Amino acid sequence: MRIKLFRLYVTVIIAITISSCSSIPLSSMIKVATMDADDISAIRPSEVRVRLSVSEPVELKTKDVRLVLSFEHKDDSQSEFQYLLKYIKQSKKNSLSSFFGNEPAKSVYLFKFSKQSELEFNRYQKSFQTKGKPKRYKWTVYYYFKTRPQKGENAEIDMELKLANDDEFFYLLKGAIID
Repeated sequence: MRIKLFRLYVTVIIAITISSCSSIPLSSMIKVATMDADDISAIRPSEVRVRLSVSEPVELKTKDVRLVLSFEHKDDSQSEFQYLLKYIKQSKKNSLSSFFGNEPAKSVYLFKFSKQSELEFNRYQKSFQTKGKPKRYKWTVYYYFKTRPQKGENAEIDMELKLANDDEFFYLLKGAIID
């Protein structure tokens, strides 16, 4: 009994340590890792949303932001699909101080697929069905800065993805350092 309890304790400590050392939360790693062909084909491109949050005074450009889906296939070939995102809105998130630390004020940008990207994603979904599940894949977002952090200062960025209206956003990156 004590050995089982000790193993559970060690497993929890290791999981917490790994997830705290990463800019990608463990729950997001699991969500993306367990996606299969059915999950990809069920995505409605019109419902996909990307949320980027950057600590102030950093600002993002709202043009030419792209959602990228990269694959490594079983034959070790690689492919990448880029989807242009359309800017929806910008909001502010106030700074937060708590027992666990301080979170700076952030500018929050919301994006969705452009009409052309919706069509391209639909075509991609059909081709994905024929190739089967890739060995590895990852989602990321390409973006550009309007203003960067001052020299010697750091800022943070959070990158979140939402695949359906009734889903919650999940993190692709959380608290990644911009310098």
